[in-house]
Amino acid sequence: MLIFEEHFQDNRHKWYTNDSAECTVCVEANHYTFEHKRSGGSSWLSWQSADFFYDKQEFRIHVVLEKVTGVNHGYGFVWGLANTSNFFEFVISDNGYYRISKYENGIFQDYVAWKRCYGIKHPNAVNILDIRRNGELVEFYINSVLVEKLSVDTVMQVSDRKFGFIIYDKIKIKVHSLIISTPSTETSTHQSHRRADTATTASFVEHEPPASDTLENVFADLKALVGHEHTKRQLFSLTNFLKVQTERKARGLKTADTSLHLVLYGPPGTGKTTIARLVGRLYKQLGCLQRGHLVETDRAGIVGGYIGQTALRVDDAVKQALDGVLFIDEAHALVPREASSNDFGLEAVQALLKRMEDHRDRLAVIVAGYTDEMEYLIESNPGLQSRFSRLFYLDHYTPSELILIFKKFCHDNGYTIDISAHIALQAIFETAYAKRDRSFGNGRFARVIFERSIEQQANRIADCLEQMDDSAISRITAEDLGIADL
Repeated sequence: MLIFEEHFQDNRHKWYTNDSAECTVCVEANHYTFEHKRSGGSSWLSWQSADFFYDKQEFRIHVVLEKVTGVNHGYGFVWGLANTSNFFEFVISDNGYYRISKYENGIFQDYVAWKRCYGIKHPNAVNILDIRRNGELVEFYINSVLVEKLSVDTVMQVSDRKFGFIIYDKIKIKVHSLIISTPSTETSTHQSHRRADTATTASFVEHEPPASDTLENVFADLKALVGHEHTKRQLFSLTNFLKVQTERKARGLKTADTSLHLVLYGPPGTGKTTIARLVGRLYKQLGCLQRGHLVETDRAGIVGGYIGQTALRVDDAVKQALDGVLFIDEAHALVPREASSNDFGLEAVQALLKRMEDHRDRLAVIVAGYTDEMEYLIESNPGLQSRFSRLFYLDHYTPSELILIFKKFCHDNGYTIDISAHIALQAIFETAYAKRDRSFGNGRFARVIFERSIEQQANRIADCLEQMDDSAISRITAEDLGIADL
């Protein structure tokens, strides 16, 4: 649950502002500028009054800082602040070190003396600091890397409850955002329709595997899919590999490194989401994943609008997908060819790679998208190339396969087609297939044809329903498929 959010669009939270020979502090467009003009090891504090997270058993403080100019001995976040002589600090330095300290009545005490962290970006760069309480421990992160764990008694026994920022020496920084959150206590009976209601929460759709699922059921559903024979063979081969590795592990034999991550690429409307859900069920039945559910998202669901939001959204999506599959549809949108170096999609990729490593035994990631764009995405980052070694190509459906898909829509909705409709469908799908381009909708195109055909059938029979039996009222004919604009 979001309890404090600041992106400095204005000064609604009444941050301290000042412009003097010693310090300039002001709220500018999308950041808080904090410039200290004195040198010689002195510091400057800027803080906000609040008391809403210290007593919580779990919370997260997420701070995005950017060093702009100067050389310094530290800048960072402070909490438990009563005045300039009493506070705790978590600061980083230009030369790649961090410190966690306490000032009590002006007396300085190091809990963690200056310590190297190779994850700190320097000298002038954006760094993200996280402080997370989980029960009796408080964890400290720098750019998503866990650097320290300290007891609550050590760092949360405060004399006052203000929080803010600190800089040492003659430097200038920007604070891009400060977000404080706690786990939501709300539960939903509609998990598959959960939507994000804050800037820090991922937006996704969740699919649970059948309650009484079996490996035989998964194989049956896989075989029943229209087309994609090569992909089916790949999945059966992957199943055999995982079975053997599981048996070798049980016997104490050496096992090969097993990656559960997949790439599904090809034109739209070829059933990538359906196959991803089957893969989640398959992994569960093979014992690779405990739950086997699928969390489906896309760029809009995990990329934020401000610096630092994206990592939080990726964290949230991964958390929801643990013990199952995180499925990112149209994943190529994360790294479009025309993207700038500041595109937040790049931040999403970096955060995702870190989470994939952190949870390598509890998470499978499946990315899907168009052929050329997905190849560009995978080649854009060595980390993606090393983690996504299994690529499954899903080709266009043939006209005969599109007819089978149309017939499945009919079966699922209680309709039939006569021979005239079959002939009309053959002509429609052969023409569309011959003229197809990269945006051809495949299964979606078949669905559009079906939906329009039953609408036209309704127009044809609406005035004579009383004279028709069940068979006639459920039959689609060539007349219902006269769709000139498709």
